[in-house]
Amino acid sequence: MIQNTDNKPLSELFSGDNNVTYYIPKYQREYVWSKWNWEALFDDILESEGGHFLGSIICINTETDSHKPANLELVDGQQRMTTISLLYLAIYKFLQNTLVPTEDEEKELDNKLKLFSLRNRIIIKDKKKPRLSPSYSNHNFEDYSWIFADNISELKHIKKPKNLGNRRIKKTFNYFYDRLSEVDENDEPLYDFKSALALLNKLNSATIVKIDVATHADAFTLFETLNNRGVPLSAIDIIKNKLLGHLEKTEDETSLDANYNRWNDIIQNLTEEYKVQERFLRQFYNAFKLEKVIEVPKIPKALRSNLITIYESLINKDVHTIFDRLEEASEIYNKNIVYNSDEHSFELIRALRDLENVNGADGYMLLLHVEKNYTIAEKEKIQLIKLLCKYFIRRNVTDTPPTRDLTNHFMDIIKEVNNLDEYDYEKVESIILDKGKPATDEFFEEKLKGNIYEENVGATRYILSSIELDKKETKELYTNFYARDKKKFVWTIEHIFPQGENIPEHWIKMVADGDKTEADQIRRNQVHKLGNLTLTGYNSRLSNSPLDIKQNKKNKEGKFIGFKNGLWINEAIKDIDAWKEENIMKRTDKLVSEALRIFRLNEGAEKTEKKVDVKLSSLN
Repeated sequence: MIQNTDNKPLSELFSGDNNVTYYIPKYQREYVWSKWNWEALFDDILESEGGHFLGSIICINTETDSHKPANLELVDGQQRMTTISLLYLAIYKFLQNTLVPTEDEEKELDNKLKLFSLRNRIIIKDKKKPRLSPSYSNHNFEDYSWIFADNISELKHIKKPKNLGNRRIKKTFNYFYDRLSEVDENDEPLYDFKSALALLNKLNSATIVKIDVATHADAFTLFETLNNRGVPLSAIDIIKNKLLGHLEKTEDETSLDANYNRWNDIIQNLTEEYKVQERFLRQFYNAFKLEKVIEVPKIPKALRSNLITIYESLINKDVHTIFDRLEEASEIYNKNIVYNSDEHSFELIRALRDLENVNGADGYMLLLHVEKNYTIAEKEKIQLIKLLCKYFIRRNVTDTPPTRDLTNHFMDIIKEVNNLDEYDYEKVESIILDKGKPATDEFFEEKLKGNIYEENVGATRYILSSIELDKKETKELYTNFYARDKKKFVWTIEHIFPQGENIPEHWIKMVADGDKTEADQIRRNQVHKLGNLTLTGYNSRLSNSPLDIKQNKKNKEGKFIGFKNGLWINEAIKDIDAWKEENIMKRTDKLVSEALRIFRLNEGAEKTEKKVDVKLSSLN
């Protein structure tokens, strides 16, 4: 079944000394990794000390001539290998652009040789093509080929694909190059030729387990085994084994079974999701590293890459204390992530649900620190969570501060909060607004008025549902706009004017008096704006329907699920006769005003301002 398994550095998998090629079958799914994956890869490489483990790939050598270089079909690992090759290319372009002529001829020659070596890692010079060939799905192959040809002169120039910048391959390359081109607060470059080479060396030393199999049947069996049985061991498994093994050696009174049950209780507190369990272990260290008993020398922050090192050190230092502290912290954490509890009020459940829906994960770290170290009443906790929700929705819309800096900012917040003698909301609020570096109101407003759905669907749902709940919510009338039925949202974000490129004739006539070109221009400019978006009952066939059908649509039980569904945000559109660009623009302004009021961070100003009820019905 398995012909060979090796943990290989990328310098060997992408070696300029051979002509080994990788290809992804044309029929395989398109490239789908997103900014979260790109950011994680870049940061993991950057923050590692070299040799970072990047996972595994499964390959089949489809070259039948043993005298020719291997042509490896990537059965598993296409996303990872495609991303790595684009990171290599971005570094190559950056090095080219930052290579400065020098009087030291030997040094200049050495730098040029490094560039030459990098280029040969990612292309096959003899064949004048990239070393990796992606799938053909959604223009992946042509996008990838063009980007390489545009940046490496030795490759044959090809025609630039249409709409290249809207697809993920180009966005991936742009993300990595933009990261390398960033500047600091003093407008000084974060990277130069030397530091980019250092990053390249870390990337070259990163490793992947390369598994060679003979047939697709073998590959499928192995793929299922790896994914269903959890091979290799996770960081959680390794930490558990280290902790229980250490306890077994150091105590006589407590049985291994008792300790094992305690560990399982910790894990159950954190739910069955591995990412939540791992996040808890990182946040536990980052929340309490100011304490001598928790701090590990020379490790200022817990990352995925150093998690095992941290907990090995803590276990060796004082296994009983760390076990007790993890147990206590997991119980606090559980109450914040498994919030539908009889001991919580409706208001607290609502607040914690909002924190989950707004993806405010770093907020759990602050809550963990506060609830461990201070006495905080439920009313005060709700107040703090609401502030965090405002902070995170503004961050999600503006990407300010950037995701990669978010944990650092919250660790700075915790450091300041830790100096308080007792919990004081106004002081904590001030610390969050200072150390959290939130976006300005002006930038938040600018992004709210932009193509918000295209940039962040999750934030769009949160904003629309928050506006609705602000207008009509009571304990008896509360609606959970994140409820699901068989994994699908019960409530869906609906584009009033359809978002598809093939605009139906009835919509062309309505928005542009029959002018198809003008209708398409309106679609491009306005379709993803907040004013063209609303919430309706889920119906996959509603999107391209005429306006009157969208307004009057009912489900099988005869209940309105279109714009007459009773929501406040639909009052202005439920009976409107026409939907044109000016309607979208006016409704965008109204909804943005509501969002700015609801998500204002300066609560002191909000208390003194009379709440204005903007009547969206004035749109028609």
